[in-house]
Order: sequence, then structure tokens, then C-alpha cells
Amino acid sequence: MNLHVIPRANEWVVVSEGRPKPTSVHGTQLEAIEVARRVAKKSRGQLVVHARSGRIRAREHYWTEVSPQREPRKVMAPDTPPRSASVQAIRRAVSAAVAQSRSNSGSKSGANHKKLSTE
Repeated sequence: MNLHVIPRANEWVVVSEGRPKPTSVHGTQLEAIEVARRVAKKSRGQLVVHARSGRIRAREHYWTEVSPQREPRKVMAPDTPPRSASVQAIRRAVSAAVAQSRSNSGSKSGANHKKLSTE
């Protein structure tokens, strides 16, 4: 059940959505909100509070959201920490990858490639 607290003349009314007549009439907005909140909680509905301008000022819902059970996440990290490679091993691997890339490309523009510095 959706309940709206809206202004009418110099009073505040609680209106149940879909019904033309107000559920209750109150002198202040705070009184109307308290009554509407109790009803919304009992009926597991929603409370919508409007400002004097008619715009929605706040929403509160009182139903329990049921989420489906989630399976535990799989651990993607390795069981052992990674080993750090030496600078020389990294340079050798990069050189080998560049050489393989050049041989696979089949282009004769090998002269345009610069050699990696080993400094």
C-alpha cells in the first residue's frame, strides 16, 4: 500500500494511492507523517511525503527485500606470491619478444626498429 502525505488548504492529508478520499486529515505535516508511517509499516507499504509545492520530498519503504543467495566468490589470486624477476631476465624476455615479433611480421622494414638499450 502506498500512502502519500500531501497538502490541502491549511491542512495535511494522508491519501492511500488509488483512493479518492483521504485516509486521515491533520493540522501539521509532522502529525500526518507519523500516522502514515505507522500504517505503512503495518502494511509493509511505501510512504511518499510531498512538499507544499506538490513535489516529492521523501520516500520511505517498509518491505523486506529478499535477495537471492549468492555463491561464494572464487579466489582468482595464486596460492603463492609471485616471484620477482631480475632486470636481466626481463630484458632477455623483452628482447626475445621483439625478435619474435619482427620475425612473425614478415616485413622488410626491420631497419626502422630501434634496438632496446640495455643500460
